[in-house]
Amino acid sequence: MEKTNYEVELKNERRRVCSLLYEIDRRKQQLFEMERKYNNTTATLQGLVDGLVAKINSKDSCLWDWELRYNETVRQLKGENAALRRVFAEENRKDKAENFKLRCELRRRTKELEDYKSRNDNNMERRSLLNEIEAKENVPCRDLVELEKTTSEQIAALKEQLEETSEALKDMESRYSCLTMKQILTNRELQDARKESISGLNDVLTSRTTLVVKRMGEINQKAFEVASSGKFPNEDWQETCAKLCSLWQQNVQDPKWHPFKMINIRGNLQEIVDEDDEKLKELRNEYGDVVYEAVRTALMEMNEYNASGRYAVPEIWNRKEGRKATMKEIIQYVIGQLKIHKRKRKQIP
Repeated sequence: MEKTNYEVELKNERRRVCSLLYEIDRRKQQLFEMERKYNNTTATLQGLVDGLVAKINSKDSCLWDWELRYNETVRQLKGENAALRRVFAEENRKDKAENFKLRCELRRRTKELEDYKSRNDNNMERRSLLNEIEAKENVPCRDLVELEKTTSEQIAALKEQLEETSEALKDMESRYSCLTMKQILTNRELQDARKESISGLNDVLTSRTTLVVKRMGEINQKAFEVASSGKFPNEDWQETCAKLCSLWQQNVQDPKWHPFKMINIRGNLQEIVDEDDEKLKELRNEYGDVVYEAVRTALMEMNEYNASGRYAVPEIWNRKEGRKATMKEIIQYVIGQLKIHKRKRKQIP
């Protein structure tokens, strides 16, 4: 009886082992299939990313080259146009002066001739002299006609040159408009890609990574914590710090408060925070430079990123270099994360 029970248990164990082996094989097959799909997806994504990087670099290089050519050509054409206009104006002035002088001379001599004719109508000798004067008077008339013809030809040539220059300038302006439109579309694509990157990496980036998601226009609370802990050591400084930071965040977001001024730097007007603003002066005197700098930075960020809305907006930030991350850095980070996950997948037995 015991032997029979043992054989039954042994048979059941064998069945369970076979079932487990089958399940293990099935799981391995599923894992292999998932790894194959993951590798294909990773390869496709990496190809898309590489293509996007190459496309962006190519567009940037092409736009930069065209912009340089356009600026140089426009500068040359404007210089030539201005020179032609000056030449045209000078020649026109000279021609008008000469024409006026010749016309005055012609009128004077014609009047003399008419006076002479009226006084000596019956005198043959004087008639002969009159004929001689008339013959002489024909010379300046012919000269005047010839000069007017030459002047008209010169003016027509100058006008033709001006028209050609204007046509070339219009052509360049049209090409520049096309380039500007392409640049706008490219920038729009980059902005869309940047928004998607911010949305996708918002839960991935942390304070330990080189790239972080920073809220532009939001005050750095650590500056207030340092100032409050030193200023109120025996009180509940944390609560005071929270209230103070909240108050100044509201000030930064207040559209009625605009503590900025315009300054001229090498011929360019730039807007900076006005250090003489009463609120900022009181803040600096009361809590020091560290807190003032935190508020000043938040004001500059708010003015740059969302001056109309006056609320903090997210941005991918290069924490080590203290600046906005480039799209190249964002793509490199994504590719790096894909490679890390790929290596981890390969290490799974």
